[in-house]
Amino acid sequence: MANTAHFRLGDEVASPSVIVRDDRGAEIVELALPKTVSEPLHADDELLAAGWNRSADWTTTDDGWVAPVVSA
Repeated sequence: MANTAHFRLGDEVASPSVIVRDDRGAEIVELALPKTVSEPLHADDELLAAGWNRSADWTTTDDGWVAPVVSA
């Protein structure tokens, strides 16, 4: 099963977050990140703490970045 992490920057209302989805697009977990997280590489530590490892580079999307992840 392929899982994907989607990193989105925050704004005045919402904090940055990473949503991990399964291959069907169903949300597995959403991680609220500190407001200081502004780069996808900074989200890697939060992913690892939640039990996920990024398995390839982050790629840009219209609303953030995505990367494949596997269970740690």
